Amino acid sequence: MFDFDAFREIWGTIRKNKMRTALTGFAVAWGIFMLIVLLASGNGLRNGVMSNFSGRAVNAVTLYPGWTSRPYGGMPSNRRIRFDDRDYDLIDRLPEREFFSVSIRKSVTLSYGDEYGNWTLQGVAPDFAKINQIRILPGQGRFLNQMDIDRCKKVMVLSPEAARVLFKEEDPLGKYVLQGNIAYRVVGIYDGANQFWTTSVYVPWTTAQRLYKGGYGVDQIDFTLRQVGTWQENEAFIQRLREKMGKLHTFDPADRSALWVNNTAGNAIQTQQIFTLIRLFVLLVGIASLMAGIVGVGNIMLITVKERTREIGIRKAIGATPWSILSLIILEAILITTAAGYIGIVVGVGLTEGVSAWMAQQSTQNMITVFKDPTVDLGTVFGATILLIISGVIAGLVPALRAARVRPIEAMRAE
Repeated sequence: MFDFDAFREIWGTIRKNKMRTALTGFAVAWGIFMLIVLLASGNGLRNGVMSNFSGRAVNAVTLYPGWTSRPYGGMPSNRRIRFDDRDYDLIDRLPEREFFSVSIRKSVTLSYGDEYGNWTLQGVAPDFAKINQIRILPGQGRFLNQMDIDRCKKVMVLSPEAARVLFKEEDPLGKYVLQGNIAYRVVGIYDGANQFWTTSVYVPWTTAQRLYKGGYGVDQIDFTLRQVGTWQENEAFIQRLREKMGKLHTFDPADRSALWVNNTAGNAIQTQQIFTLIRLFVLLVGIASLMAGIVGVGNIMLITVKERTREIGIRKAIGATPWSILSLIILEAILITTAAGYIGIVVGVGLTEGVSAWMAQQSTQNMITVFKDPTVDLGTVFGATILLIISGVIAGLVPALRAARVRPIEAMRAE
């Protein structure tokens, strides 16, 4: 253990060399500060980009029918592809398929009493809410269920905007809204907090197909994937899917204009891989900055030992043990790195938390961002603190060992 005299002596040495100690401490504080800021910036960039997937599952795929751009299998080019029940059955049987929904879109005018407005009516399945992370808040009804689909019920889930415009302060649940001469009963109001677009209202896809498409076809297909964890697996699945769809509708699987694929699953996998590399690079740069400060501590300790060589010789001549000399130098290195590192941690965490709080106040609902919540978790901060202390010991160990080996007679001769 170190006694109070040792601490008092170290404090005296630090006070005697204020500028040198301050510059050394600044190097260490700057290193840990940059480590935290760089890691926080990487996290903020990752959180911002990934939050743009928040309105949709990160393993989702959407299919849109297009137009063929080349002849194939005896069929001409410039032919329109139309989704039908065969596509529904094909996707439903895919082993990689998890949640699944078709969609039918139509721009409509809805009215209630004297109030009216234009919205996009979407005929969807119950899984559409899971794919697009649509939430119904407590007390706001429900989303569509399978009974609504099977019985082709005329029920509707409103957006917050539609509920506000049509019903003002009135409770919409159980009321009827009109689309032309068709009456839909309101069964729910979804939460628009995580949705980029809140201009859609939802009805059963079977109802929309019967009323607006003559009982045939759908406009798009949405589903999520399972058992597809890498970019290569995702690409292989999309290729197999194009081949199956091409065989079903007689178009070239390589004809990208015949089938449009919005592959959020592949985008999310690729984005995660990119941010893993960015995080690794940022971590290496931050650690390099931190090590630069630690090297500075080691150099200062070497200078300290050289300046105090005569003093160390006198100490050993009057009976000081090598351990007492060793511990004194190591303790000084630990005190400098720990104190300076703590300052760097406080300033770094304070800055990132302040920026995070400011960005939270400035953010608006439904706004796309590329930077969000730039903070570092406590585990990283504690890890950096431990790394600092260990590095301080290592930085002071070499000059301390050198001081402990000094022979008294040689030290007395030092200039």
